[in-house]
Amino acid sequence: CDRCYRRKSKCDRLQPCTSCSKGGAQCHYTDRSKERTVRPDVVDQLEKRLAQAENRNRSLAAELSRIRLARSQNVNDETSGSMSQQAEPVSNTSRRSDVAAQISILSTSAAGERQYLGSTSGVLFADLVRASVDVPHSRHPSPPTTTHTEDSPDAPEYIRPEIPRELPSKNLARKLVQAYLDHDFLCYPFLIPSEIFRILDCLYSSGLASLSCYELFVVDMLFAISTAQVSKYDWRQLPSAESHHARAMSTIGDVLRLGGLQSLHAILLLCQYRTGSSIQDNSGSMWLLVGIAARMCFEMGLHKESAYQLSGPGDDDTTAKPYLLQESKRRSFWSVLCMDRITSLILGRPCAIRDDDFDHVCPTEDPTVCPTSSTDTPAAHFVFRHIVSYRLLCGRIVSALHRKKAPDTTEQHVLRIRQELCADLESWKHDVEQLHLEHSSQISSSCHLSTEWYNLLYSNAMLILWRPSPLLPDISHDANSLQHIFDSAKQSITIYASLHKSRKINYSWITLQSVFLAGLSYVYACGRHFRSRWRNPTEPSLQKDPTTIEVVNDTRACSNVLVAVSERWNALRNCHEVFDRLSDAVLSDAIKLQTAQAQHMAQTMIQQPVSINNANFGSGSLMTPRDATTFSPLAVDTEFLHCFDDLQQLYNMQQIEDPIMELSQDWLGYLG
Repeated sequence: CDRCYRRKSKCDRLQPCTSCSKGGAQCHYTDRSKERTVRPDVVDQLEKRLAQAENRNRSLAAELSRIRLARSQNVNDETSGSMSQQAEPVSNTSRRSDVAAQISILSTSAAGERQYLGSTSGVLFADLVRASVDVPHSRHPSPPTTTHTEDSPDAPEYIRPEIPRELPSKNLARKLVQAYLDHDFLCYPFLIPSEIFRILDCLYSSGLASLSCYELFVVDMLFAISTAQVSKYDWRQLPSAESHHARAMSTIGDVLRLGGLQSLHAILLLCQYRTGSSIQDNSGSMWLLVGIAARMCFEMGLHKESAYQLSGPGDDDTTAKPYLLQESKRRSFWSVLCMDRITSLILGRPCAIRDDDFDHVCPTEDPTVCPTSSTDTPAAHFVFRHIVSYRLLCGRIVSALHRKKAPDTTEQHVLRIRQELCADLESWKHDVEQLHLEHSSQISSSCHLSTEWYNLLYSNAMLILWRPSPLLPDISHDANSLQHIFDSAKQSITIYASLHKSRKINYSWITLQSVFLAGLSYVYACGRHFRSRWRNPTEPSLQKDPTTIEVVNDTRACSNVLVAVSERWNALRNCHEVFDRLSDAVLSDAIKLQTAQAQHMAQTMIQQPVSINNANFGSGSLMTPRDATTFSPLAVDTEFLHCFDDLQQLYNMQQIEDPIMELSQDWLGYLG
């Protein structure tokens, strides 16, 4: 049947089959020979490519008209003699361009996939990045007849379509840059603040012509990142972040051709924008961009301590500038590592930079690089070091507990590792508490200077530690693990709701995945506990029963955050619908359990009216055990079986990632 086919389980081909009968689900049979072979996600991708092709055609048509107009104006000024003398070089240039274009195609497509770069070749690197970012207004690859190479200096370069540049006022521009430094810079401090303000002053004093393509790109991306964050708090108005981003993408090819640290900064800025912008929904391009940035760090040698030889800025400009450049390189590497850990953790994929791939430590607070904060306490805390420690710790947790089981791995060894990781997490929490961010939480609008945000990180790490692990198939389902999952999920939901209320939450796809995982873990823990209470009331899974009002408040808070984040995102709006169905079902189970306890208590009081121990009121000892083979399935389990197909579809469309599906698979496997 269709249900057994999707679950990859054995079906006895009855009508209805035994599996569907036990699960209370409808049993349908579909003729596979007549089934549609094209999946919905493939259709969506084709529609997306069609829209991109239409935008490209419009851009090329406008560009062609401008080129023809420019040529018609130049024809009258050229003589026939000069044209005949230049005919032969142009022909040779055209042939050389064709050859270069064919070599470029071979170097990128001969190995199979279009996105293959080769071992060290940088051919069409800008086109790959542009395809990853996938912006309709970005510049498209140059046609073969206009390929510019070093051997053909006279070849005409591709003329970019001019995008109207509407710069904000200087006062607003400084506020946007300061907003970036007060929030995004705290967790990714790879730019030099003094250099940013120098570029900004030069832009408004000398004009656009005074800036290089890299400087223009940095300014546009900083405007785009800051505007994308600010616009989400008043998201009904049309934001201008996309226009800033489109202008930046019009120069991305020139910036990436510079290579080195400037190209790496361009990739990092694109990743920052992708983290907080709602222009696209697919997180796969983020994974690709971070992988490119990691390989650039290795090619530049930023993972080696020998790349950082200067110990201080010195007393003169001859050593101060090289030192700032060196620190920018160092912080760029650690920023890439943080992005790599985040994407690997959310997507459930291997890290591009392993812990044994580098031999230097995270930088400490440096007054020469520290920005000028807009608050009363300028940069009182260098929180980047603690953020890096947390990202590294999460990477160690995932690699130790959520990987394929090695032949020589025992449960005792894994349990000992988990206890050591728990101790390291507690030590990290203690170090963060020494920062005393209580005052900063009140005067700063950034969540990175809020104590709640670090408590949230702690709760999310506890969820990673105690959620079902393939290395601990049996111990992961004990009462102690389930209690940790319940407490951590509950605390995560509470903090997310508080950050949303105080307008300090990051409205990003990363937040959406984390909130959904916390909500699903909460429902999973409640369902496991209610099932255990029905089967064996004397051995509950949690220390106490979640009350009805507690379940209502927690699930409603999670649903509100999911709706708030998904409404500011162009996709993933089905996540809160699936969670609402599961939360309604677990609430129904909580009401049934509480009602059964009240009825049993009433019967007990009638039968034994003399002696009543109030300490045992509502405890499991007042309920009689039920036969595990005859109890009715919980509403949340039945609803989960109905929602599993929706979860699978969301996963296939890359709208939820591996950690969520791993928890769902564990839930499904526990039901049998």
